Amino acid sequence: MQASAFAGRRPFQPDHVEPRWPRDRVADVRHIRIEVALDFDRRSIAGTATHRLTVISDGLAWLEFDQAELAITAVRIDGKPAAFETGAGKLAITLAGPMRTGAELEIAIDYSAHPRRGLYFVGPDSGYPDKPVEAWTQGEDEDSRYWFPCYDYPNDKATSEVIATVPDRFIAVSNGALIEKSTDKARGTSTWHWRQDVPHSAYLITLAAGDFVEMRDHAGATPVLYYVHPGREDDARRAFGNTPRMIEFFERIIGVPYPYAKYSQIAVADFIFGGMENTSATTQTADTLHDARAHLDSTSDPLVAHELAHQWWGDLLTCRDWAHAWLNEGFATYFEALWAEENLGADEFAWNLRQDRESYFGEEAHRYRRPIVFNRYREPIELFDRHLYEKGGLVLHMLRRLLGDTNFFGALKLYCERHRGRNVITQDLQTAFEDATGRNLDWFFDQWVYKEGHPELEVSSSFDDKRGVTVSVKQTQAASATIPVFRFPMTIALMDADGVETRHQVEIDKREHTFNLPATKAPRAVRVDPAQDVLASIRHKRGREALETILAHAPEAIGRAGAAAALGKDGSAAAVAALRRALMNDPFWGVRADAASALGSIRTEAAMAALLEAITVEHPKARRAVVRALGEFRGKPAAATALIDLIAKGDESYFVEAEAAHSLGRTRDARAFDQLVSLLERPSHLDVIRANAIGALGELRDVRAIDIVRPWCAYGRSPRARHAAVSAIAKMAELGEPHKGAILDFILPMVDDPDFTMRLRIPSALEQIGDARAIGALRRLEERELDGRIRRRARDAISGLSDGRGRGDDVVRMREELERLRDENRKFEDRIAKLETASRADK
Repeated sequence: MQASAFAGRRPFQPDHVEPRWPRDRVADVRHIRIEVALDFDRRSIAGTATHRLTVISDGLAWLEFDQAELAITAVRIDGKPAAFETGAGKLAITLAGPMRTGAELEIAIDYSAHPRRGLYFVGPDSGYPDKPVEAWTQGEDEDSRYWFPCYDYPNDKATSEVIATVPDRFIAVSNGALIEKSTDKARGTSTWHWRQDVPHSAYLITLAAGDFVEMRDHAGATPVLYYVHPGREDDARRAFGNTPRMIEFFERIIGVPYPYAKYSQIAVADFIFGGMENTSATTQTADTLHDARAHLDSTSDPLVAHELAHQWWGDLLTCRDWAHAWLNEGFATYFEALWAEENLGADEFAWNLRQDRESYFGEEAHRYRRPIVFNRYREPIELFDRHLYEKGGLVLHMLRRLLGDTNFFGALKLYCERHRGRNVITQDLQTAFEDATGRNLDWFFDQWVYKEGHPELEVSSSFDDKRGVTVSVKQTQAASATIPVFRFPMTIALMDADGVETRHQVEIDKREHTFNLPATKAPRAVRVDPAQDVLASIRHKRGREALETILAHAPEAIGRAGAAAALGKDGSAAAVAALRRALMNDPFWGVRADAASALGSIRTEAAMAALLEAITVEHPKARRAVVRALGEFRGKPAAATALIDLIAKGDESYFVEAEAAHSLGRTRDARAFDQLVSLLERPSHLDVIRANAIGALGELRDVRAIDIVRPWCAYGRSPRARHAAVSAIAKMAELGEPHKGAILDFILPMVDDPDFTMRLRIPSALEQIGDARAIGALRRLEERELDGRIRRRARDAISGLSDGRGRGDDVVRMREELERLRDENRKFEDRIAKLETASRADK
């Protein structure tokens, strides 16, 4: 989820939101058979859903299924017509008489619908005449009820069949194995019969149909299939080609073979998520397909690994209720990182976890904090956040480091084998780990899963001949009933001038600790949690020499990168020299990138010279960081000139060119406007160059940019350009009246935009403008929107605008004052540099 730019920390839910407990089950659905015909012209479906079930509740007289906007025409119980009623999102069926526990029933429901959720028809329109004709489903969290009547909650599992009739030129893909395909030449249709024999929850039933080509691969004996539109075969190989290796890797580390008849990935247009892990048939956004140039520094592996991991964690084992959904999403997030570790090495793994930490820290600091397991929510989708995904994955990582790899993966194997095909809650995971290792983990799960927050550490160190090295660690977070004083193991490393380290393991379990570590002489550097294994924020002030030693010698790239960031706050000539060496020579691109960022934060002539020297550094991700850092040098023509030259010559990476465009806008150089306008015609993968150029025009504070950017908001432009344009236009409201009012009037109608992804971004744009007149439109959006993510964002924007009617103007004034202070600081730095130059000349 994208946080609003100006939202401070608020409660995750208002006080009036009540706890949601798991649903009761009165029957056990054993098998679901869906026979459905798709009418692409009318964007409608019609068919029969048949449920075979066993009664759980003795004396059951009626049965209820979930349905939303379905026209139910008939219900039959064991072949005989049955009375039914619909209303309030339910289908209530009267049974022949009170049923005893264990009774078996077959209930067939005839229905039709023009779905607005659950099943989506995609096709050309006036804005996008080349869009492919497709239909695809998306059931998570509780949207399957929009395309077939069902028990739409995760705490029931059934085998399934999907028998779909579609135009005969189309392929239809669903769960499990293909049983039969038949063709009706007279009607011009084909019928595809798929069967999934491993029980799964209703939200995981899928159907995708369109003009796809099938590409075949295998992982051992498991068929691996990719479905894309003709002409995208090479892009599919780039995006999905590592899938067989991933399957074999996950089978090895989980210890449980891939559980389904096949694994397919279907790339579809306009998908409302990145991917969806339907059992054996993942739906992926077509945006993940990319060309060879994009592949230089972009990969689909994280998305592919995430959805594949769900085939075990989320599909074979499924959370009983959404409060425990981290057992799906936290696991899949961590397995993304595990694939990076397997495929690319330890440094990429650590970088992956760092990105997860930053995502979680950002949400925790600027939006809200909550326990991972939490059952107070209005809609399940609200739980699918950075706490569920990233914090959940990081908690698993800490459990791995606590127990060791052998115990950790052995416990995962026991957990998977013990609960395969069943629903799980967090206590099941804890019990499996305790049974496998003999460890009591109440304390671990209590603080990391059932409570909120994380350790905030202040560290200091000293040396004397008698005590050796004294390291003090203080937890500074405000402890409360929901935020504990944390307990965790931690590593402290003492590094000498040559980079040789002595490492000590300590236990943190109190508010303050003082550790006396043996040493015969003062270490050059003290490193606390050197591999960044603990989910904690750490403040540890160290001198420049210590940081330079770490930057030069730390064995982990993540540690060297941390030293680079800290040296950026030093800003001395020696720090610049050390950062330049790292930028030019470090073996890992991420350290080079952090060194570039640190030089950008220093903003001296020497720092800029180092960046200009490195503008052709080999790794494209490091080059991205270099050109991003050059955007910090406002008022420095040399930085803008370098960016203009790079744009003119081009770069082998789309993303380096795109970053150069954005940085040029941040320099506010007089030449930037014309250069950025010229980039609006430069094509690139997912329009990344054009989108960044539009965003850069928003940075210029040039009123001419309003008329340039406004047309790119129009329906029919590329989605990425539209997203960038509405954000840029909203930012230009900072120019004040009359522009602010005109921009508000321009954006307000976009709450009715046909495109889901645009409506997803409008609440943040309106909050950024900061005008309370937008509240009415946001309330209308919240009331009528079907997607819970948009409703949540609308509520957050309303809250932000309601906190203070002049809040947006206050933000503008604060930004203007910040910019004024930055400009004065730059002028002061320039004067200091000139004086230093004159002093050296005199000497």
